[in-house]
Amino acid sequence: KKNMLHRKGGPSSLPPPPKAKSERRSHKSRIRAARHALRDKAAAEGGLGSFPIVYHINLVAGMGSKLLGFLVRGTWTWVYMLGRLMLFVVVLLPGFLVMALYYARHPVRNVRYHSGPGRPSSRHLLDVYLPVAKGGEEGEDVGTGKAPVLVFLTGGAWIIGYKMWGALLGRALCPHGVMVVIPDYRNFPQADVTKMMGDVDMAIQWVRDNVDAFGGDRDNITLVGQSAGAHLGSMVLLTKAAAACRAESLSMLNKFSFATVDEGVDFDLAIHQGLTDPGADADADAEVDADDGGDQGEAEAKCWEKERAASIIPSHKRVRGFTTQGPDQWKPTDLRGFIPISGPYDLVYLSDHFQSRGLDKRILEWIFQKAFEKYSPTILARNLSESNIDLGRYFPPTCVIHGANDVSAPCEGGVQFHAALAQLGVDAELVVYPSMTHTDPILEKPFAGDQQLHRDIYERLRKWGRKGAGAHGSLSSMTGWGAAGG
Repeated sequence: KKNMLHRKGGPSSLPPPPKAKSERRSHKSRIRAARHALRDKAAAEGGLGSFPIVYHINLVAGMGSKLLGFLVRGTWTWVYMLGRLMLFVVVLLPGFLVMALYYARHPVRNVRYHSGPGRPSSRHLLDVYLPVAKGGEEGEDVGTGKAPVLVFLTGGAWIIGYKMWGALLGRALCPHGVMVVIPDYRNFPQADVTKMMGDVDMAIQWVRDNVDAFGGDRDNITLVGQSAGAHLGSMVLLTKAAAACRAESLSMLNKFSFATVDEGVDFDLAIHQGLTDPGADADADAEVDADDGGDQGEAEAKCWEKERAASIIPSHKRVRGFTTQGPDQWKPTDLRGFIPISGPYDLVYLSDHFQSRGLDKRILEWIFQKAFEKYSPTILARNLSESNIDLGRYFPPTCVIHGANDVSAPCEGGVQFHAALAQLGVDAELVVYPSMTHTDPILEKPFAGDQQLHRDIYERLRKWGRKGAGAHGSLSSMTGWGAAGG
């Protein structure tokens, strides 16, 4: 076959609905206009070319020396693991070359998404994979004229992540009318976890603000993250969901005479800067009359539980661009769904495991500010659930996917994260791939023609997407798919 992703059993073997020649020409002209608009926007805002060569030299030299300093003083297991990685690349080199050729020709690359204060980085760029119409022309889906949008956060142990790693996903889903957006985010040692979360937040905000102009549906966005991307996506969504719950709680507290809320206090800013606990402020100012009873008393108690729970979210004093609340800021419920894949969700448990596999604990302590518990999605979800609140109204439907034989981020972590989300009231689903490792779903299996992960993502897009819009066709009738357990 011409390429591996179009083999029998792959998503691209299912053709889109037939279109007349005039309709195909219309698709082609629309996508040409969208491509030109994206490239014009990238040129106007300054993509990768806006950073001089001196910037790149200084960045590579400075960050490289800093990373090398951590590696030399830490465990030397990384040398063995690096050798294994290089062997892995050599073995899969033919597939990587095909992927690199596709990447060089198809996506609109290096569109800047940076907004807000702070100096933009060469990592504040994203790639857009425009959907493909019948006959090979790229264009948005029929029906609403808007394509469903998938935002993919790549993995890389918070160190070697790069947006090109998602090219296979874009190549698999674009033929089915899906627009795929893959942002970069800053890695260690250029940024710690709070800055990485801020980058993810800005990228999703850019998609919400701009994708309509290029044929995408801003009301039909699904977030997918793999490995470190799954961790960052989970943290951003949990933090924003807790903040939305807190905002609603404060609004309801203002309605009760027993609560005195200082209108001059920006609680969102206070949480970010770690200056105050909204629950503690309300505790000092509020006095509950035990004789009131009735429905109002129950409502007050419910609000109080939400307010205490919302104070659990981590402080993000050093985040640039990360805003949990605001009239124009995206919310977790703006997303159609969330699919974390092979993520490390409990850093307290995994820190020693990562050390044994060559990821030095000193590096992890720098990335997570020696606060593994604070930046562990599973632990954060459990702490929120202990306050007996229903976070399901603030969190999108979620499908947690993990390989049963994952030794990099063991499958048990995915099972526990799914259980923690379910306890919060989130519409959460668990899919476990038997006999798959950490990278099997995204690399080895697709290279071999097994598109199980792509099929499962595609089916969730159809399930969560707006009726009458989105990807065309169905993959349910295809043969050669392994059953997903869990």
